[in-house]
Amino acid sequence: MSNNLDEPTQGALINQRNRLRRIGFIAAGIGLGSALAYLVSRVLSVPSEQISKRAVPEHIVDDRGTDQDAAARILVRLRNRAFDSNDEKLALALGRPVEEIVGWNAGLEVIDDDVVMKARGIAMQRGVSVD
Repeated sequence: MSNNLDEPTQGALINQRNRLRRIGFIAAGIGLGSALAYLVSRVLSVPSEQISKRAVPEHIVDDRGTDQDAAARILVRLRNRAFDSNDEKLALALGRPVEEIVGWNAGLEVIDDDVVMKARGIAMQRGVSVD
């Protein structure tokens, strides 16, 4: 039996290994937990192309079967092609307030059939294709 105090005993080596093993398990658990949290967040998040930007209920606007998305595209095309991308000019031509035009573009307000008919009529008068 050795009386040298500088040499670690068998029990001290086992305790040191157990501490290192616990630290390794904790580090692995933290890494695994963060990887799992990342994967869950990726699965639960919906890609932006699947989210409809329209917050209004989906319904048919006119007898041609135009829905809210198509009506919004008509208004944007008319604004861009006939009114120099200016909401104020489009609002004046449609006889509606600018706030309503902005609400339509943001998908916060319902586009009614009167607006779509006016937009198509203005487009015909100005020789602009919106459909």
